[in-house]
Amino acid sequence: MFKTDKDRLNYGNILMPPTGYKLEKAVGTTYSLDLEALTAAVITLGLNEEMDTVLDNNPICLLNAIEKASDKILMFCEAGQIKLPQSPSALCILLEKMVVPVALSRKTRKGRYPSFHPKTWLLQYCNDKKERKYRFIVLSRNLTFDRSWDVSLVLDSNEQAKQPEKTQPIIDFLKFLRKQISGNFSSDNHKRNLITRLSNELKSVFFDTGSREFYDFEVLPLGIGKNQYNMNDDDLFKDTFHELVVMSPFLSSSVIEDLNSNSRGLTGCSRTLITRKTELGKLKQEHVSNFDIYTLKDVIIDGEDAVSDQDTEKQKQDIHAKIYLKRKNSNTDLYMGSMNATYAALNDNAEMMVRLAAKNRYLNGSIFLNDIFGGNADNPQNPFEKTEVSSDEINMDDDEADQKEQVIKQICRMKKEATVIKKEDKYDLVINFEEEENWPVNIVISPLRSKKEAPFSKEIKINELDILQLSEFYSIIAFDQKEKVERIFMIPTKGLPNNRESAVVNSIINDRKSFLEYIAFVLGDHHLLSFLHKKKIYESGMFQKSEGVGLAIYEKMLMTSLNEPERLNDITYIMNLITDNKIIPDEFRKMYEMFQKTLRIK
Repeated sequence: MFKTDKDRLNYGNILMPPTGYKLEKAVGTTYSLDLEALTAAVITLGLNEEMDTVLDNNPICLLNAIEKASDKILMFCEAGQIKLPQSPSALCILLEKMVVPVALSRKTRKGRYPSFHPKTWLLQYCNDKKERKYRFIVLSRNLTFDRSWDVSLVLDSNEQAKQPEKTQPIIDFLKFLRKQISGNFSSDNHKRNLITRLSNELKSVFFDTGSREFYDFEVLPLGIGKNQYNMNDDDLFKDTFHELVVMSPFLSSSVIEDLNSNSRGLTGCSRTLITRKTELGKLKQEHVSNFDIYTLKDVIIDGEDAVSDQDTEKQKQDIHAKIYLKRKNSNTDLYMGSMNATYAALNDNAEMMVRLAAKNRYLNGSIFLNDIFGGNADNPQNPFEKTEVSSDEINMDDDEADQKEQVIKQICRMKKEATVIKKEDKYDLVINFEEEENWPVNIVISPLRSKKEAPFSKEIKINELDILQLSEFYSIIAFDQKEKVERIFMIPTKGLPNNRESAVVNSIINDRKSFLEYIAFVLGDHHLLSFLHKKKIYESGMFQKSEGVGLAIYEKMLMTSLNEPERLNDITYIMNLITDNKIIPDEFRKMYEMFQKTLRIK
């Protein structure tokens, strides 16, 4: 179940539609978001393809995947926690309509902001018979390429389950997500409608674990308002136990101290804490006197650094899974999801957890630890090592980057708006914030795909932008003399030109070869794709001089029209957006018009 060498899950595989089904709707949540990772997920969901580098590096493939799925996918993330790519592609513009930044309101404790922290997917698939299947995924992993050790749970719909009370918390969570859509962004009406339809359809959907080991489960959304689950009242933090295992990358001393209480442990009680070495400085010895503590060995954390000449920071890995296991007598409760063992996670943040119930014979603390340790704790293959808490003074200092993160969070919560003004073949941009602020760090803002930047002020003007530099994504950098924090955040932007999507398409499909490559990709003709990659296709006479390219496309389109006629709509989409008529061969245009009339393609 938790064997690190045998039970690994592939992120792409758990998103992949079942055989014979295609994606109809998807709602995902994450704390931090990498737009390239989102694009990889779109490939899996839109094209039913693995997240591999061949597809990921092919702009034709990415364009087709985003075109297929952009109206079907929503991804909610913490505002100000979108990673800034080194070289943002024009395709990033097409991801705007998928992304919803969430900025939860200020809490009074230390004047800090709560985090939007759940990591989930709710997926709706449909087959040719209009039969639907649903999948609910709860993870500890963000939608990034982080290499840390995470955990996930997949619940598939089952018409025989007939347990509406199990589904209601998911519906409540969707309703909470709908409230986070501000209504200020250009595609917000579409986003709200998608959430509403999915919520209504979910009322008659039931899930189960698909496992004989777990006889019951409960979905536990935290921090979502009146329908939230109060984890502080859960048996995990109230009841006694014989075994307790806590795996959490981040800790609060108050939470661990409570779990360490002598009054919680029954006769023969064992407690195990698995965390990161960097968190141990937050604990005093008396906080963990009843715990055996384990952390990953340095050789595992350093990972591929020792054998790779790539960016070492990207190769490091540590635990990121959040798992709580409590056994009392013959009953074991397993909690998995996004909640760290911190005060903020229990009391402030929006989180998602699932409780799974099992019997001692299937799962307990000893079985779990034996799985992740690869045997006994002292075996040399154990990736973890036993650790002691230092007697030094407790370290509560915040990371130096935290101040910059908090400033970015505050800017994300300010009222703001941008306006695009067309000036001949260029565009000027005006960004307005509700008020002037004197930040404790330097702040510069720029359009995502432009190197033109300006310091933060109540009104920012950036002139002479190209159409592909206009987006509701903006770069924000908070810095001082020691370090900088770079993020993407979103600003509602008025006056965006209607032909931006067409400009993106024309930047990628800019000659006849790339047009034919797109057509071949849509038709699923890998032989033709291979041919196009190996041969030079000239700008004219391609159907006569390219060894039967035109005939091959005609035959493939004929087969597609019989078996998957909906694929031809992708061709209509791209032809409508291409502005240079020379890119589309006249021979192909005439051929396609014939297919349009025959199949009544609009």
